[in-house]
This record gives sequence, C-alpha cells and structure tokens, in this order.
Amino acid sequence: MKLTLIKPTIGRMEHSLYIDEGRMEPLMLGILAALTPDDVEVVMYDDRMEQIPFDEPTDLVAITVETYTARRAYEIASEYRSRGVKVVMGGIHASLLPEEVMQYVGR
Repeated sequence: MKLTLIKPTIGRMEHSLYIDEGRMEPLMLGILAALTPDDVEVVMYDDRMEQIPFDEPTDLVAITVETYTARRAYEIASEYRSRGVKVVMGGIHASLLPEEVMQYVGR
C-alpha cells in the first residue's frame, strides 16, 4: 500500500508563478508518517515548494487543511478523486467544518 501525504499551499494565482512563501515544517504530516506501519510506503509533497505528481500511483491521499488552504486542498482532493483515489482530510479546518470537508473526501 502507498500513502501520499500532502501539505497544500494557500493557492496558485492563475497564470503566475506565485507560490506561498510560508515555510513552516508540516509537523503533523511527519508525525503521521512516523506512526504509519513499516509495510506502508509513505511519500509527502509540500505544495508550497513542489508540484504534486498526480499521475504517480497511490492508494490513499491524506491532506492537512487549515482554513486558508482549504480551497487548494479541495482542488487537490478533487483531482485525486477524479482518478479514483481515496482521499482523507484532517486539520483544524476539517475539525471546524466537517460537513464542508466531507464533500471532498472519500472516493
């Protein structure tokens, strides 16, 4: 099994190279990776610093969501779901607005 962990950026401006410059380490994803059983392959992508390789095969995508990254998180989730990949989300935004987040998770 392969698990893909994603930290979304605030967003990408249309026709721009803009990428959020905030670079605090996504500690919560590191903790999830450390708690994941050894027989699960784990990869992590920081959308603030790199492109997400949507074509790379994965079994499950976990996205951490703050309110200011929700729009981008939903875009990422929708792209994976359109490819038949199961998506889960966590973070403060998911805790505060679970009904909204539920529209973008699952498969």
